Amino acid sequence: MRFAELPLVASPISVVDEKVVHEGIQHIAADQKLSDIHLIRQSMNAVYKVMSSSGPKILRVSRPTDTTLPAIEFAQFLLRNNFEVPAPMCQVPFRHDEIEMTLWEFIEPDVNQLVDWQAIGSCVQRLHQINPADIAKFYPLPKAASFPWWNFDQLLADMGSTLDASDAEILLERWQTLRPYFIAAQNIDLESSHDRPVLCHGDIHPGNVIVSRTTGRPVLLDWDLLSVAPREWDHAALLTWASRWGGQASTYSDFARGYGSDFSTNDLANALAELRLLSATLMRWRASLSLPSARAEAENRMKWWRQDPTAPMWQAV
Repeated sequence: MRFAELPLVASPISVVDEKVVHEGIQHIAADQKLSDIHLIRQSMNAVYKVMSSSGPKILRVSRPTDTTLPAIEFAQFLLRNNFEVPAPMCQVPFRHDEIEMTLWEFIEPDVNQLVDWQAIGSCVQRLHQINPADIAKFYPLPKAASFPWWNFDQLLADMGSTLDASDAEILLERWQTLRPYFIAAQNIDLESSHDRPVLCHGDIHPGNVIVSRTTGRPVLLDWDLLSVAPREWDHAALLTWASRWGGQASTYSDFARGYGSDFSTNDLANALAELRLLSATLMRWRASLSLPSARAEAENRMKWWRQDPTAPMWQAV
């Protein structure tokens, strides 16, 4: 198979003129008779809870590389194979200017129920067994390491002059130490008979998992970073979830138990985990240059890189 150059959604919805987004939502609301439109969260996509004649739904607004139709097709594939994911409520996206909008099943979360991370680990292990070439027939699959926020040379070049010189030196030194692991994750070969790369969700963390109030089972959300990478890629975020983000200490061990392999002492997995932290720091620092409210969190993240004993836990934004 040929790797896609860009993921399904390569740029955040924030780059789109707010007027275009507003007009698009108005058009789909009129067409589908939607009301009570409330923003839930915004990152790469804007996610809204809306009310339709048949009950609540989720509206996702994206700026796709091409079209979000593959997201609908992939969700249908997952559901046919008994993965717990939201079902698409439309067969084709609704296009307006440079954005596309899709409707999805609304799954009422049970906020009082703890996530069964062993079940999520089992889910990811099954995902990794799927042949990426089968999915690449209808879904653009890039290498995970090709995403723009993993271009550390460019990020450090852009941000270096805005950082304190000693901070810039610390981050550059960590990048140079971790670079060989990044190259290993980037130079993947689907024909390899050893450590063959797998189909990865790309963003496994508690913010992308809910427990269904109806079924009591965990549901994995936000598949926009679907890509091909070493299997360590889908372990990396959870490895530092307790130590850096203040999560439950048992989250990764439960996930690993369900997956059937524990990567907590794996060099590549730990390097990828630190690279995720490096990317998160640089992206928050870049945001702080135009968004003053982001500055405090950017400074908190830098304290950890300085090995400051007063460094607080990081806050997901």
